[in-house]
Amino acid sequence: MAKPQGTYAKSELLSADENRIVEQMYSPKREVLACSVAQLFQAAPNPRVWAKQQTGVVVLIKDHNQRSYFLQFVNIDTHTATYSEELYLEMEYKTPYDYFHTFAGERCTVGLNFCHEAEAKVFNAAVQQIISRNKKRKEKMDAANRPRPPPATLTPPTPTPAPVASPEISKKDKKEKKKKDKKDKKKKKDNADVV
Repeated sequence: MAKPQGTYAKSELLSADENRIVEQMYSPKREVLACSVAQLFQAAPNPRVWAKQQTGVVVLIKDHNQRSYFLQFVNIDTHTATYSEELYLEMEYKTPYDYFHTFAGERCTVGLNFCHEAEAKVFNAAVQQIISRNKKRKEKMDAANRPRPPPATLTPPTPTPAPVASPEISKKDKKEKKKKDKKDKKKKKDNADVV
């Protein structure tokens, strides 16, 4: 969903002047990839209760100077970003409802309650695309930096002697061998007597 540099996403709920204010807040080195009117909630100080912080415009920006992506909450009246959160690699951007998104912020869990469900879906798609792209990029970098095994040396395999099977001797062969051994002993005895 990345747009060419210098183009800005606009919200249907903002007037042309309000969209222009959002656009002017970001220099050519920062692109607005998604934009919508929303309420910012935080689960702080009690992590079980959502506390409304403000209503304004939430923007997803690509910051070319910092080479990163940010979720920012903009106050149209003061022309300032009142909340900013960098999209990090392990970020889990969840959508319990199409119009309500959550993620773990720096200090607590953050909720975005969108006024326009269609813009919320576009916003979610843009965030998920960036998170997915960042994870793939990290996996590639990890694979490239992983130590490689040493190259295999090609040495000829050493031959192993084949097991020698002992020949089976039949009963007949055993008898013949005994007879031969007896004859040989008798010959030796007879020869010993002659000397």
